[in-house]
Amino acid sequence: MHENSRPQHAFTEPHLPERGSESGYSNTPVTKVPGWHGIIAWDALLNGMATGLFLAAAVSELAAPAVFMRVAKVAYPVAFVLLLVDLGLLVLDLGDPLRFHHMLRVFKPGSPMSVGTWSLTIFSLPLTAAAALSLLAELGMDFEWARILAVVLGLLPGFASAAYKGVLLSTNAQPGWKDARWLGGYLTNSALLMGCAELLVLSALMGQTQATAILRTAFIVLLVLNVIPLGLLFANLRPTHAQLYTREQQWRVGVLIAAGTVIPLGLMLLNGGLPFILVAVIFLLAESWLIRFVYVKIPHTSPLEVRSGE
Repeated sequence: MHENSRPQHAFTEPHLPERGSESGYSNTPVTKVPGWHGIIAWDALLNGMATGLFLAAAVSELAAPAVFMRVAKVAYPVAFVLLLVDLGLLVLDLGDPLRFHHMLRVFKPGSPMSVGTWSLTIFSLPLTAAAALSLLAELGMDFEWARILAVVLGLLPGFASAAYKGVLLSTNAQPGWKDARWLGGYLTNSALLMGCAELLVLSALMGQTQATAILRTAFIVLLVLNVIPLGLLFANLRPTHAQLYTREQQWRVGVLIAAGTVIPLGLMLLNGGLPFILVAVIFLLAESWLIRFVYVKIPHTSPLEVRSGE
């Protein structure tokens, strides 16, 4: 999405302050909420799955190629497909899909949306190369040096692509989002966690026992670490939650989110077999989608939005 592609929906500017005012926009109400709904929650999930899988596969392969090269060659094409679906959702969300090329007309280093758009664009190039070269290697046309170069070149834009959505949401004036200072940290760590989980599933399906054992340990560690940015994000938004939801609603969502951490952790500590891995990853992905859906919907359920619609 580009900030110029949805002038009436994505980030509507507040009323301009009077000339000479020193307060800027800090005390100025936002007049409209973005026209974002469930499709953006899926976009955020797929973005994390694609970038996270690439990063997990790349770091694993570069660190221990003898152990992870085979599963990494499968992971890159899967990440490419996930990214294609994600980009398709982004184009559809523009309102006018034919204007998707407007996203690349300018580059604004101070705009999280512009930086994110270009990061995704740049990331797609080495990911495409890594996926294509991995498939060619399976056909006997092995250009190993080029494939590794593509993997290395994709690391930085891949990390930026995983991080920008949280930064984008937490640096705008929408109610709730502007207080979510740890949203970027959560989405970045969540992407790495989901990527590790996806790579774990692939390694288990392929019968790569050594890779599976290492990834299982990494998955447990990342799952525990993910509680930290998630807890800090909840602390950021505690006043917002109190305004928007009843105590019972907060408990319900809290229990569902906690289950998305506790159940996968319990399953991984109990058994490392494929059925346990699949169930653990399904619970993790469901929790990850729920969190993104709840936070995307915050401005739509805020008292400000209710008042503006009266």
